[in-house]
Amino acid sequence: MSQIDRGEVSDRGGGAGKESDTALAKAQQRFARRQRLVRWRSWLPWAIGGGIVLVGGIAAWSFYFSSVLAVDGVQVNGADTVPTATIMSAADAPIGTPLAKVDLNAIADRVRTLPAVADAQVTRAWPDQLVIVVTERVPVVVVTDGSRFELVDATGVSFKTVPSRPEGLPEALVVGSRRDVTIRSVVTVSAALPTGLRSQVRSISAASPDSIALNLPAGVKVVWGSSDDSARKAEVLSVLMRRQAKVYDVSAPDLPVTKGEKK
Repeated sequence: MSQIDRGEVSDRGGGAGKESDTALAKAQQRFARRQRLVRWRSWLPWAIGGGIVLVGGIAAWSFYFSSVLAVDGVQVNGADTVPTATIMSAADAPIGTPLAKVDLNAIADRVRTLPAVADAQVTRAWPDQLVIVVTERVPVVVVTDGSRFELVDATGVSFKTVPSRPEGLPEALVVGSRRDVTIRSVVTVSAALPTGLRSQVRSISAASPDSIALNLPAGVKVVWGSSDDSARKAEVLSVLMRRQAKVYDVSAPDLPVTKGEKK
């Protein structure tokens, strides 16, 4: 073999060796990348889980311990006759306490102790407010001892005393030994009356729970009897009063009677 031929073979061998080294290096790089990817994939669930725990911890801290979401104010809705200041005082809302930790039922129970409040509901208004919605008692009759007037709602609860008789409410004139029971019957009757008819009633007389009578202007009287079927009696009376009479008897609502009708 000539010298030239041996040089060419040597060059070719050197080129092949370099190509082999390059391919090996690339293969090693690919292997290393695959190994890193495998390790990353094995750690990925742990990383995600740790992130979730961290975020959850921060959120829990913000909700239950941070002042960022603490109670900063109270809104009162539904109060017409009860002063807002009175409701706020009874509620005793824990200003500065994290909103999520506030006992809503405890606040509602405190507001319900107010005599003129029939019910109360408390909700959270994020990020930092409490909302109190009250349902006030609605009077349906006035009970008096001659010097003061007690407002009584449809459940029979006396919730407020006023110095003079309010307009549009019938006065309960109750006598007899069973006064408390009779008053409850009178309240049932008054609550069953349509608002327009109730405003016409000057007083409701009762010597017993079974002898209730409504006293209207111009000496007109309604014999009611007991408080049973009061809703039905109120319907019958509304129809019966289309006739002008001195006495309307709805004690037996299926057989109503009028007396002293004007011809």
